[in-house]
Parts: sequence; C-alpha cells; structure tokens
Amino acid sequence: MQLQTALFIEPAEEIFARIFREYRPRTPLAGVDLAFKRYANANSAIAWRDSRLAVKLSDLWQGAPAPVVEALAHILIAKMFRKAPPADASTAYRRWLNRKEVRHTMQLVKQTRGRKYVSGPAGKAWNLETIFGELNGKYFGNLMARPDLGWSRRPSRTTLGHYDPSHHAIILSSLLDDPAVSRLAVEYVLYHEMLHLKHPVDHRAARRRVHTRPFRDEEKLFEGLAEAKEALKRLCASAHSHYWSA
Repeated sequence: MQLQTALFIEPAEEIFARIFREYRPRTPLAGVDLAFKRYANANSAIAWRDSRLAVKLSDLWQGAPAPVVEALAHILIAKMFRKAPPADASTAYRRWLNRKEVRHTMQLVKQTRGRKYVSGPAGKAWNLETIFGELNGKYFGNLMARPDLGWSRRPSRTTLGHYDPSHHAIILSSLLDDPAVSRLAVEYVLYHEMLHLKHPVDHRAARRRVHTRPFRDEEKLFEGLAEAKEALKRLCASAHSHYWSA
C-alpha cells in the first residue's frame, strides 16, 4: 500500500470515508461522524455503528496535515478490522508525533488538561524521598532536582515505575511498597527512573528510543544490578502466580 497525497483541503470525514472503502469496498457506508475532543493526549478511537463510522480524535489532530490524518485513518480502520496497519502509514504517523513542535504541544496539553495522582513519597514500608536523596548523592553528585515522588494506586507488576516528564513526577508501583521486597530492588527501580529524568527519550524521525546508549551505560553503574533484577523477576513471577490463583 502506498499513501495517496491527500489534498490539504480534503475534510477529515472524507478521508476516513475514502480509506474505509479501500478496506470494505462492498460495505455500504451511510456516513462518518467525526468529533474532535479535548483529550489530554493524542488519543483517538473508532467504532462501527448502524452503517456509520464514529470517530473521536484529540483536537491535537486538527492541526495535522491531511496525509497524516490519512495515515491515522489507515491505522484506526485497519485495527478495527483486526488487520495490521500499513507500514508507511505507521511511519508517517510516528514521524508526525515525533516532530519537536508536536511533542512540545502535546506536553503542554498534558500539563494543562491532564490530572496526575501523586500519593507522596512516604509509603507503608519505604520512603522514596529518603531513597532518592541517597541515590542522588551516590550516583548524581546531588545535582538532580527532586521531582514529585509517589506510589501507584494499584500494585502493577507490569509497570514497576515510570517517569512522567509532563508532570515531572516519578511513580513506583505500590507492589514494591512492602517490607518483604528488598530495599535494593526499590532502589534500582527508582534509580532507573532517575536515569529517564537525566536521559530524555531520543526522537529521530519515526524512531523513538527510550533507553539510549548513555542511559544503558549509566544503568550498569548501579551496585547490585544483577541481584536487584533477579529480586524483581521473582517478585513479578510471584505476583503473577498469586493473581491467577485468586
């Protein structure tokens, strides 16, 4: 499949209708109901109801060129029919989202519209502020400004921690906030997220590199790295077993 060069004046509804007919040329299409929503990110959704396409897009897409909207239409409609989206559509989609000005706009929108729950650093077993201070002195020369620190509402075993640059916050899974979890494991997860703060995501065209070479090199400096990873592996395996046996 090769993306057509859609006219910039072609309405988004017509783009979605045209792409739909590429996938389902024999299926009657009564129309496209498209609405732009004030989402906190670039979310989008599509549904098929009563021979009509119902499309909801973040208002961030209102400023996108028609070829990019066409790429988004390919991705959404392909997924709706449980097909893999075309490679060139995925590339065009990622290239646009990775543009510096688009990322800047998305971050501002997330800051102003998004809500971030931050519990605070003090947990039941571990205090992230204390651990952050120790790691900051040991590995960063006390030069890292402390972000908001907190524990997740739910004990996720798939996301043990994440750094949110839009809200300048590090959140660790509450699964780790347990005296049975080794302090070394908690330290490593927090250290990992501190590295994300120091080494931002690298965007190059359609590529998005979360763990750059400087990031990986510095991660190896953590004392007890292998032991911490093994402890986390056992913890997640145990949590998975408990989850399915409940």
